[in-house]
Amino acid sequence: MTLPRLKRELKKTLPTLTSRKKKQHLIWWGVLTLVLGAAVFAGWRYYQMTAPERLFRQGLTAESEGAPERALSFYQSIQSRYGDSDRAPRALLRAGRLSRYDLRQDQQALLYFLRLEKQYPQSYLVEQAQRQAADLTKNRLREFSQAIVVYQRLLEREPEDADRIQYEIADCYFRLGNYAQARIEYETLLERFSGSVLRAEVLFRIGRAMLLERDYAGAREHFLVVSEEFPESPYAQEALFSLAGLFEVEERLPEALTAYRALKDYPHKDVLQRKIERLIQRMVKKERKSQ
Repeated sequence: MTLPRLKRELKKTLPTLTSRKKKQHLIWWGVLTLVLGAAVFAGWRYYQMTAPERLFRQGLTAESEGAPERALSFYQSIQSRYGDSDRAPRALLRAGRLSRYDLRQDQQALLYFLRLEKQYPQSYLVEQAQRQAADLTKNRLREFSQAIVVYQRLLEREPEDADRIQYEIADCYFRLGNYAQARIEYETLLERFSGSVLRAEVLFRIGRAMLLERDYAGAREHFLVVSEEFPESPYAQEALFSLAGLFEVEERLPEALTAYRALKDYPHKDVLQRKIERLIQRMVKKERKSQ
């Protein structure tokens, strides 16, 4: 092959070799870009997955440092940004407790507890939230009708202290002045939980409800049962005090005075003494009128 012809062949070959190198470079750059992109995405994904845990720990740290408002902001971030995470219900529970005990924001605390119950019904924390909501509604907000509803939902979960929950329902009705329904709820407790340690107190409460309904015979019967079957219970003395009061209601004043004076172990000595003094004054006035 002549020299001029060889040069012509080399010129044809060089563009082909250059094109191949460019393609190889492009392929390597493409692969590198994909690898870097995958790494960045994996890092971002890991950051997103671990963010709820980091925020939760930051909230705990803020609590330990005595900064409840800052802690609350971390828990709120979990709820608003990572509501599907397993930390979300725990964040709501802690937010509720912070609002209730540290910030004294009862209504806001109640909203957190009720939100946990509604949004995460399968969470093991629901029972704790219901207990907080029920106690808060009854004993702080004094909204007894709403408290009954929450206690009933809690009772449906069949907690270990179901007799105590049933008692709270009855007590809410009592505080509402619905003595008939309160008595029904107390009687339900005795039927369902015959071995309850609350039995003496419940019998006494039934007697009190009957007394307020002016069912004096029924009230006397229950007070006698408490005093006779549970003599060591503090409610035995309360039952005897109430029996003495029944004598007053029935205008059997000498018997009432004897019954009051027999209460040697009554814990509220000042109340008892005032009761005796007023009864004596009443007896004196009654005797003067009869003369």
